[in-house]
Amino acid sequence: MSSVHDDLGLESSPSVPGGGPASRWRPQRISSRFFWIWALLLVTSLGVLGAVITAWVRHGITDTGITLFVLLVILLPLLLAAIGAAIGAAVDSRVDDDVRAYGVGIGSVLHTSEYADAPFSFDGRLDGSVSRLGKRPGRTRKERREGRTVVVGTEERWLDRRGNTFELVDGREVVATASPRKRGPWRDWEIDVDGRLLRMRTHVRRHPPRRTLLDDLGRAWRADVGKRRVAARLPDELSPVGAAFVLAVLADVRDTVVPDPAAGSGGAGVDLTDSSWTWD
Repeated sequence: MSSVHDDLGLESSPSVPGGGPASRWRPQRISSRFFWIWALLLVTSLGVLGAVITAWVRHGITDTGITLFVLLVILLPLLLAAIGAAIGAAVDSRVDDDVRAYGVGIGSVLHTSEYADAPFSFDGRLDGSVSRLGKRPGRTRKERREGRTVVVGTEERWLDRRGNTFELVDGREVVATASPRKRGPWRDWEIDVDGRLLRMRTHVRRHPPRRTLLDDLGRAWRADVGKRRVAARLPDELSPVGAAFVLAVLADVRDTVVPDPAAGSGGAGVDLTDSSWTWD
């Protein structure tokens, strides 16, 4: 990825995958339940205010009417501010790699947990799991490395991390890799799996709720990365083991963005990719 503008669908690119960048003002962005709660309260308050004014005009103002009128005059600006904040939050949820159209492909889900094996499903079926962190058996202490076992059906692979690179190992053969290239605060990932090359751009201090994977055929694939699960639509060419590898990499990339207490809850974090990564 030579440029975030060239490859991730920003407005400056004349030709981008996935139909180009999504509109910052899509109506779906204000479908948050918080927006609708505040909007309902605003409509209700306006209705009550209208009833108070109507009663005032027809019958004169009462002490109760004055109290309601003052409370509503104070409340309405607060509700308008809350609605504005909800809309702003929805607008800010747009990420740099949010494109208009993604491939359908095959759905896969990895449920993540630091305390138990992570169940993995592929194409709607429960197909396997990615294990907790453990030691790979070896004849010598030096050969015993920390990693995870990926088990899908009758296939078992070892998911290893060497420096900044993930490797999926079958016996002694590396069958899939994922590694980043550093570009300032950005990390350009290349995931080589099942004969397909998937690319992804991440920021060391931000964790958006979705990622866009671009394959070597120019297609865009969406991944939704949450705290407890990673779900993605992936190319049909990927095997279940390959899909499990991609989701496990996405989960660990997610875990490299660690909240910085001094920065509040704005998504800031520390860059763990500049040091030797660990699975902890």
